[in-house]
Amino acid sequence: MRVKVWQLGKSDVSYSIRLERDDEDRRFIESLNPRLTDVIKAPTHTPDDVRAFQDAFTATAWQVDDEKSATFLAVDEAGDRIGYISVREGSDDVLNEPCGYIALLAIKQEHEGRGIAKSLVKQAETWAKGMGFSRLALDVFTSNDHGLVFYQRAGFQPETVRVIKRL
Repeated sequence: MRVKVWQLGKSDVSYSIRLERDDEDRRFIESLNPRLTDVIKAPTHTPDDVRAFQDAFTATAWQVDDEKSATFLAVDEAGDRIGYISVREGSDDVLNEPCGYIALLAIKQEHEGRGIAKSLVKQAETWAKGMGFSRLALDVFTSNDHGLVFYQRAGFQPETVRVIKRL
């Protein structure tokens, strides 16, 4: 899938979306973990707890059933990776049935605000529909104000809020 994104000077810059395919892709995905952890403010957990959680959760992208998951990368014309989304089968807890689940989404900071994340979410929606799911869910930390606004603009609506207290 090729997408025209933005203009720099007089030339158009475009990117394509493709499936994750090798260790280099995985290293890129792992390199964006700080972008994800930087927006997490978890008052009952230490920053080390949050980093360990994110590292372990990112690794699950390669531990789930390949037939029920996919990771898509946005790659610019020069072949540089600029963002990714990881989707898998999840669970609609209200209906107790499978649904699509966006596990991870991250874009390199210098490429934010250019429609790349939106294109990746559209790719996740296409994947979920192709898998036969009628819903697509995700989790976002309440401290991620930018993410919350982005997802609501993309049509996602909050259903639950988990609260936690340290004892």
